[in-house]
Order: sequence, then structure tokens, then C-alpha cells
Amino acid sequence: METSRRNMFKGILKKDSSTNPVRPPYSPDNDFIFSEICPTCDGVCSTSCEENIIKIVENTPQVDFSESGCTYCNECVDICEKNVLNMENSKNIKTKIELNILSCMAWHNVICSSCRDSCLDGAIKFLGMFRPEIDYDRCTNCGFCIATCPSQAISSIQK
Repeated sequence: METSRRNMFKGILKKDSSTNPVRPPYSPDNDFIFSEICPTCDGVCSTSCEENIIKIVENTPQVDFSESGCTYCNECVDICEKNVLNMENSKNIKTKIELNILSCMAWHNVICSSCRDSCLDGAIKFLGMFRPEIDYDRCTNCGFCIATCPSQAISSIQK
């Protein structure tokens, strides 16, 4: 029952993903590589993603946290034929997860812990039952909290 309520809120509050793309884990810092090399590939990184968060948009991969987050399973790296996604690059997704306290239900005295419950790294801390904050020392930018937030108070910003 709770899952269906969350899906209802997601449908009503659909996010706009037209901002700067968030690249998959193990991405190079140079976005030029994506625009030059990825269009020559057939997008196998997106088909290998177990969480189905890598989408091919304008012939380049980007991460979409609207339905799930990244488990850092390394499948995208293992299958990347062009070596764009490489284990030598930083594992974490190059984004910053942000919490909008004006939209967050828990900041408005509504009991909600969806973000904390979905956080694999324990990076979301609450003051009692309210006022969640992101512990950036623990956050791996996996995005699971974004997908589960019923009020869409959590977003990712490209670094």
C-alpha cells in the first residue's frame, strides 16, 4: 500500500530531467570524451545496468534516478568496449545530492523516512523523527534516496 502511494506522488510531481546530464559511475572528468566516443558505441552500458538507471540520451549515457539508484555493481565498466567508463576513474557518480527542506515532508513535521530507509550507506541522519540532513562524508551519490522521496525534495546537481 505504501509503495502505491509513493508511485502516485511520483506521477503527480514528475521531475524535469532537462538539466545537465549526470554521468554514470567511473566516468572521466572530461565531458568531451562522452560527446566524441560514446556516439560511436551501441549503448551497451545502459543494457548492462542491473538497476536500469543508465539511459542513452542524444547518443551519450546519463543517469536517471527517477526509478532507482546505483549499486556500483561495475557491470557498466565491465561491458564498456570504448573504455570510457574505467575503474581508474572515481567510483562515485559525479553529482551532489541535495535536500530541499522547503519540499521535504519531514521538515514540515510529517513522519516520513523514505530517504533514510533507502540509503544503503546510512548517509541520511534525522533529528529524532524529523529534519533529515545528508552526511556528505558518507554519501556515495547512489541516488536511491531520490527515487524513493514521495515529495521529490531530493535532487542531484552535476558537479
